[in-house]
Amino acid sequence: MDHMTAKFYESYVQQGAADSEASHSAISKYFQAAFKEGDKVLDVGSGSGRDLAVLIKTGVDAYGIEPNDAMRKYALTKHPELAGRVKPDRLPLTHVPFGGGFDGVLCSAVLMHIPEDCFIESWKSILQVLKPTAKVLFSLPSMQPGLLQDRRDRDDRFFENHRVDLVSSMLKSCGFIEIDLGTEATSVYPDITWTISLFESTTPGPGGMRDAT
Repeated sequence: MDHMTAKFYESYVQQGAADSEASHSAISKYFQAAFKEGDKVLDVGSGSGRDLAVLIKTGVDAYGIEPNDAMRKYALTKHPELAGRVKPDRLPLTHVPFGGGFDGVLCSAVLMHIPEDCFIESWKSILQVLKPTAKVLFSLPSMQPGLLQDRRDRDDRFFENHRVDLVSSMLKSCGFIEIDLGTEATSVYPDITWTISLFESTTPGPGGMRDAT
């Protein structure tokens, strides 16, 4: 996370915006389809901790990584049950978090902050901490290019429009299949389109990024 993006999230906490978040995020309606009770799940970019808190309440063994100190501290204050379950890290992952061996990964409202030149490396690092059979639930936004200036949105956050079809092709090449979530998983607002996708790997992939070093 670059300096200007980090500064936005620090202000987000300091100005009380995190307190006004809804108790459930848009992607949480798909948690039941993606994860079952007892699954070990990693929330990449866990932010305010609301998704982690929801997952834990449903019996999921959930953990999170969050690079922003202010957001991480807020999450632990707002949700004391997350103690010991949230650590600092960023994409690409710099280490195997919480021992690895995850049954699933959640990546919500995060991928747009990853530059194109390290996007594939970021996904590689995510897939390497998963079990051979696992699920990947993620959201991917796309903003109208005219609203971006030097790959920054109106809040000066770094914002990269990554193509959903390229992410899909990459995951399929690693042995994942897409699970249809229906048209409701795509929401269009005046300036941004959000796509929510769920992929599952039921058998080890044919090499690909998971085996890469």
